[in-house]
Amino acid sequence: KIAAILSAYDDLIENNLRRIKILEEIAQNLYREWFVKFRFPGHANVRMVDSPLGKIPEGWEIVSIDDVATVHRGRSYRSKDLVDDGGLPFVNLKCIDRDGGFRRNGLKRYVGKYKETQKVVSGDIVMAVTDMTQERRIVARAGRVPTLDSDFGVISMDLVKIEPREGISPDYLYGYFRGSDFADNVKQQANGANVLHLSPDRIKEYQFVLPSKVMRDRFTAFSGLVFKDVENLNRRNEILRKTRDLLLPKLISGELDVSELEINTGKKAA
Repeated sequence: KIAAILSAYDDLIENNLRRIKILEEIAQNLYREWFVKFRFPGHANVRMVDSPLGKIPEGWEIVSIDDVATVHRGRSYRSKDLVDDGGLPFVNLKCIDRDGGFRRNGLKRYVGKYKETQKVVSGDIVMAVTDMTQERRIVARAGRVPTLDSDFGVISMDLVKIEPREGISPDYLYGYFRGSDFADNVKQQANGANVLHLSPDRIKEYQFVLPSKVMRDRFTAFSGLVFKDVENLNRRNEILRKTRDLLLPKLISGELDVSELEINTGKKAA
C-alpha cells in the first residue's frame, strides 16, 4: 500500500513531464515552421529577397543577438558562498537541462555578493556558457527562470542572462533559442579540454533572421500561453515531489498508518 501511494505521485510527475515535453515540442516546431522554413501564415503572398544569409521574406532583417538583447555575465563565487539554508536562489549550470530547458532541482542557495545585472526573476532567459558533457549538450542552451521562493535569484559565472531590448518579446526570443539552430551552431565555438567554455562575445555576434514585428507578435501570442502552461506543470511537479518526499519517512516509520485504507495495490485477495 505504501508503494502504491508513492507510485501514484511518481505517475503524476511522469505524466506532467510528458505534457511538458509535448508543449515544448509544439512551440519549437511552430518556430521552425514559421521562421526557419518560412511557412508562416500568408507566406505565399510575401516576396523572398536576397540577404547575407540567403533568401528571406521581404521586410525581415538580418540582425545579431547584440542588436536584440543585452548579454550579462554571471557571478563568480566561492564554496563558502553556498549554503544549505537561507540566502538567495542560486541559478547555476545544474539548472540547465541537456538540450535546453530549466531544471528547478538544480537550484542552490547563495549568500555572497552580486551585481544588479546578475539578478534574475521569473521569466528571465539564462544560457549556459560552460559545459562538462562531451556531447556539448548544455553549452549555448537556454532556459527560463521559473517562479522562485524569493523576489529574485543570482546567476553563476557558468551562465549568462540574456535581456531582450525594447521591442523584443522575451517569449519570442526564448522561442528563437529553443526552436532555431542557434545552439547547434554556437556551441562549436566553445573550447577547452575537460570543461568547455563559450565566450559571451560569440553569443552577441551571432547573426540570424529577425521576422517582422507582426509575425513575432503572432508567435508570442501563442508561445506565451505554452510557456505559461509549462511553468505551471513544472510548479505542480515541484509540489508533488516535496509532498512525496515528506510522506516517505512517515509512511515507512508507521507514523502514517495506511493498513486500513482501501488502496488498490494490484494484488488479488487470497
